[in-house]
Amino acid sequence: MIIAYFLTWELIMDGQRMFMPMLPTLATLFYLPFGIKVISAFFEGWRCILYLAPGIVIGNIFWVGMPFDTVVTYVTWLASYGTAPAIFAALDWATRDDRRNVTAGRAWRTMIAGGVAASVVISVLVHVIRHRNIPQDDFILSMLKYMIGDMLGLLLILGVLMGLFRYMRKTR
Repeated sequence: MIIAYFLTWELIMDGQRMFMPMLPTLATLFYLPFGIKVISAFFEGWRCILYLAPGIVIGNIFWVGMPFDTVVTYVTWLASYGTAPAIFAALDWATRDDRRNVTAGRAWRTMIAGGVAASVVISVLVHVIRHRNIPQDDFILSMLKYMIGDMLGLLLILGVLMGLFRYMRKTR
């Protein structure tokens, strides 16, 4: 999680500011922590919140900067990091399958579908909790930018992992 925060805020955001200055600084084009959040929620369920907690705190200290002395920070974290496990639990219940015992192709589709749902729900919740003072038109546009950055971050991480696993399989 810490590496994802570092890459997002130190490399991707700097490149985004340099090559696309018209994009706002709060919405990143490739938000890698979302990919880590979704993948860990897919495999670990609710336990991922505990596993990611140190990275969440360290990422907040160095890059996000939400104050630790407000309830809004903790409610935002709960909405942001508790939504993906809840969505995957709901998908398990709705499909009556365990997402961990399916074929690789179905697992990828489930992970991406859950990621899309999590991106929408998290973006809405975080904006309602944390960004209530944004005008209505900017509010919806900001949510869309967050969703796009989340999904591109998830797809980038999945693509890198897929390439890494194929490379590792070839070298054996």
